Amino acid sequence: MNAPKIYFFCCDEFDNYQNDIIPLAEGLRDLGITYFSRCDYWQNSAREGDYLFRKSPDINPADCDVLVFPYRWFYWFRLSDKKEIRRPMPPEVAAPRSKRRYRTVCFDDNDGYRTVSWNPEFRQFDLILRTKYNARTFNPTNLRPWAIGLHSRFLSATMNAPPFKNRRPSIYTNFNASHPYPHGSRTRALEELHPRLRSVLDTYQPEHVNVRQAPTDDNERILWEQTNGRHAQAYYDRLQSCQACSTFCGEVIPPMPRSPDNYFIGGNRARLKVLPFRFLGMFDPRPPRIISWDSFRFWETLAAGTAAFHVDLSRYGVSLPVMPENWRHYIGVDFRNIDCAVNRLKSEKSLLEDVAAQGREWAIRNYSPRAVAERFLDWCARL
Repeated sequence: MNAPKIYFFCCDEFDNYQNDIIPLAEGLRDLGITYFSRCDYWQNSAREGDYLFRKSPDINPADCDVLVFPYRWFYWFRLSDKKEIRRPMPPEVAAPRSKRRYRTVCFDDNDGYRTVSWNPEFRQFDLILRTKYNARTFNPTNLRPWAIGLHSRFLSATMNAPPFKNRRPSIYTNFNASHPYPHGSRTRALEELHPRLRSVLDTYQPEHVNVRQAPTDDNERILWEQTNGRHAQAYYDRLQSCQACSTFCGEVIPPMPRSPDNYFIGGNRARLKVLPFRFLGMFDPRPPRIISWDSFRFWETLAAGTAAFHVDLSRYGVSLPVMPENWRHYIGVDFRNIDCAVNRLKSEKSLLEDVAAQGREWAIRNYSPRAVAERFLDWCARL
């Protein structure tokens, strides 16, 4: 079967980091599949004109087979002036499905539970690929689980990682390139897990890497600029100098109700609404859930061959196209039984090294750019 003609509705702002579509395009490139774009976007290097997405002025999007939209086409919070940028729904998507020959796909990697893709007009998309998907909550019918996955820059930055035995026997804890507000799962990990882990692993929590300081290397600088300061080789060097990393992200909420909107609405009235559910959750035999669990740090840690600590993803309702296995590909903690994880690490001395190695192999096999592109093409063939 011939490869579909894929058209990307890239945004043309240099500092609009459209991280959701980058691994897909990298994978299509690796597979030798031509794709098209409305503008030049994402410089692979400082070399002039070295773009991952090249403007295709002679291509009409409606003549392609699949139209792909990054989430930040519809919602982008511009850091430079703290302004929200919202583009309108393009006519190619607004057109009735019965009158179009192409399929439409949108990515959604925004934080929180209810995002802009919950709006009624987004039901016009044939498929919305949602990172941070939780199967134990309500989700619109055209949403499917996705993941941040591995970017080529992760793999390049960690390709010379030192052998596991030469690393610091510590769990690296660093949340410098993150939101200014604390995540509930991180707070619980720092307060409940890390003190008990000290009998197995020291907590390595050095001064933050200054992500606002531009690299001197031209190629590193262009990545740093395009990722709004997120890309820093010094961070990767620290990450792969340790045997483990704390990758907790997101909010732990009770197992009810199925639509947990009120947990993420501010104000006293909202807090009062969820009090009964928090109380009942204490007696509910079902495990809690986690929202906004997916993060760059989890995938960066896997790429570095470092043992990733997170919540027990399956237990907390996380859904992915291919799920990692707890205690094989990562160490998933149940906050209701932390001692179980600590005791297992104490008794199985080689476990940490095995998890680090197998986690990296699993991530590359299932979430490298090439694997992501192959999965995307398979899904498109079914639309």
